[in-house]
Amino acid sequence: MKAAHLAAIIACAIGITLAAPAARAQTSQAPADIATYVVRPGDTLYDLATRYMIRPGDALQVARLNRIAEPRRLRPGTTLRIPMRLLRTEPVVARLAAFRGNVTIAGPAGPLAPTIGLIVPEGSRLATAAGAFLTLEMPDGSRITLPSQSQVVLNRARRVLLTGDIQRHLTLEAGRSSSVVNPAPTPGSSFIITTPLTVSAVRGTEFRVGHDPEANHSTLEVVEGSVGAQASYEPGEILVTQAFGRRADATRATAPQPLLPGPKLRNPGARQDEPELRFDVVPAEGAQSYRGQLATDAGFVDILAETESETPTLTFASVPNAVYFLRLTAIDSAGLEGLPEVYAIERRLNAIDLAPPAGLEGVDRSFLFRWSDSGEGVASFRFQLAANAEMDSPIIDEPGLTERQISVAELPDGVYFWRVLVTRFEDGEAIEKWAPVQRFQLGG
Repeated sequence: MKAAHLAAIIACAIGITLAAPAARAQTSQAPADIATYVVRPGDTLYDLATRYMIRPGDALQVARLNRIAEPRRLRPGTTLRIPMRLLRTEPVVARLAAFRGNVTIAGPAGPLAPTIGLIVPEGSRLATAAGAFLTLEMPDGSRITLPSQSQVVLNRARRVLLTGDIQRHLTLEAGRSSSVVNPAPTPGSSFIITTPLTVSAVRGTEFRVGHDPEANHSTLEVVEGSVGAQASYEPGEILVTQAFGRRADATRATAPQPLLPGPKLRNPGARQDEPELRFDVVPAEGAQSYRGQLATDAGFVDILAETESETPTLTFASVPNAVYFLRLTAIDSAGLEGLPEVYAIERRLNAIDLAPPAGLEGVDRSFLFRWSDSGEGVASFRFQLAANAEMDSPIIDEPGLTERQISVAELPDGVYFWRVLVTRFEDGEAIEKWAPVQRFQLGG
């Protein structure tokens, strides 16, 4: 787990429109809408306006706001207050860092084909279909990841020329988002995610925001850092510390409540060698369901798959052989997703299935034992037949087979047990696996 980031601020405006952040303030000019600049020797208000403001004439507004009688004579060290709307900005490059599945990006000028490294302009709407994922990354390494069936709009990605403040504003219209925000380079920098119910203004933390349009509620979960949350009908901010979360709907916001701890994985070192990946989780008290994400990297920038289950067993479809990372979370009755627990997982497909023995046509008391296998590399097999399920003192023990079958003749009546060991050689390593013991009976 990374070291805790700097404290962050989350302001939750309940039941307002997306254009309402300015309405949160009690004064005519919200503090976030004001930039501050410390005057340097040689500065004049007209020079600052020419270089950093949208119109040179905006110098007069700044003069009135700061009660400056002589715009050409500024005292070095004086702090100017300048409305952000007057300042020139330049675009900040947001790039598509990773994606999987059916991802759509609707840019201001039309659809954009998703490719790794794609520059995503302001005004773009990014959406993930079922089973799809994407990660959008900013130049400072801050990023937002969208899991399956989510939609976000990149409203603003800009740098203020005068102050160097970085402004990143996004709207989560549906689904979920997970963000890691690096400490801001300047005090006025912002990373804001809105939903139809909430506004989250963040600097230097790891957090999750979700919105369910059908249920009309939004969630906030703080993984690292501390967050101040405020509903429009609350008198002040409520501190939401690390490992706490909050849920808001159109009429009520809950008090901060502890997030469930990260679930523990049974047999975490077990190799995943079956076609379907299966993970058994130790049941967590208070968990209504469990969520698992599989990624190629420990930072979960490149997510492969996600699954959710009401039981403590999570399964994923087959993936190629490699080392992956599994992130587990538990979800409580309020719909708040808990803290994550991450495991490194070795995937090495080496599966074997046994077919029922078949009698050889025209040959009395002779049987054909067959099996099938899946995996990479060269495989060899060992066949065992015994009179007991413990497979000790086998009647037949035949190693080194390359065919996926063996015939056995002149078997007397009785109960038999059999199994097959597959040994697979891949990249100079031999891995072995026994098939489950199978029983069959010959005669009455």
